[in-house]
Amino acid sequence: MRRYLGLNNNRVNSSIHHTLLDEKQRQNFYFLNNGITAICKSFSYNALQKDDYIVRVQDLQIINGGQTCRTIYETLKDIDDRGEYESVCILIRLYAIDDQNHDFVQKITHATNSQNPVDLRDLHSNDEVQQDLEIGIKDLGYIYRRLREDTGSGSTSIQSTILAEAVLAIWRKKPHQAKFLRREHFGKLYNEIFNNLTPAQAILAVLIFRMVENERKRPELLNPVPEFLPYAAHYIAMVIGEELLVQHNLKDIKAITHTKLPDLQASLQHQAPFYLEKAVTRIQQALNQLYTNNAISLQQLSATFRRGDLLSILES
Repeated sequence: MRRYLGLNNNRVNSSIHHTLLDEKQRQNFYFLNNGITAICKSFSYNALQKDDYIVRVQDLQIINGGQTCRTIYETLKDIDDRGEYESVCILIRLYAIDDQNHDFVQKITHATNSQNPVDLRDLHSNDEVQQDLEIGIKDLGYIYRRLREDTGSGSTSIQSTILAEAVLAIWRKKPHQAKFLRREHFGKLYNEIFNNLTPAQAILAVLIFRMVENERKRPELLNPVPEFLPYAAHYIAMVIGEELLVQHNLKDIKAITHTKLPDLQASLQHQAPFYLEKAVTRIQQALNQLYTNNAISLQQLSATFRRGDLLSILES
């Protein structure tokens, strides 16, 4: 078995764990889990048995589903009364293969462990919230690409992955997670990103994010260019979002409506240097406060933005 990936640091194992602990969900475990694939030299059973079939297996070896097995063990090992789990079932595929078919075993092992994983973006692409965003964003003159294979480009084209990253950084104020936890944007962070998100808020977040990313890649508006720019783009975008609301006397993002969007877009476009410089100044001040004006190495800068050390200072 490959190294166990743990309960908390792996999305799939964590989901298995929580399903087993959930009194209602555990009864659906058979349908929610891909099951276990195993091989053996031989197996036998009494077909006349009416229930509680006993299958006798020689030299059982799991070739796919080891993470599932270990997660079940880790979940139940400290539970004394396992009566609630007696009715929980899991699918097992068992193949009896002769010792001489070693190459065939290798092929099965490789095939069952290397199939293309389903992208979480695809799983959510038909959610009601995604379809509503697509309709609302289209009404505002943009095209929302909620499907992975929909790779259209252009200034009016918005990929769902970029939208999620921008919203998490700017409106949800988690720039470090937006950058370093991209795999979870359509996983455990999905509801936090998309709940109560309006098309106008989504579009504005993407426009802010694009402006900052363009400056990060090809600095033209900032002079001098701050040393922390390569690490701080998501933080700069977050601060610009805050400053944009302040400049337009908007209390919070709920005030970003389809009627307000044109003015906010125009302000962002025509005052880009102002917003960029304002954000850079605030971040530099936060760095000075955190490091008491001492010199900061590039390694420290990178770690600071990765950990989110500046968030509490920027919020104060």
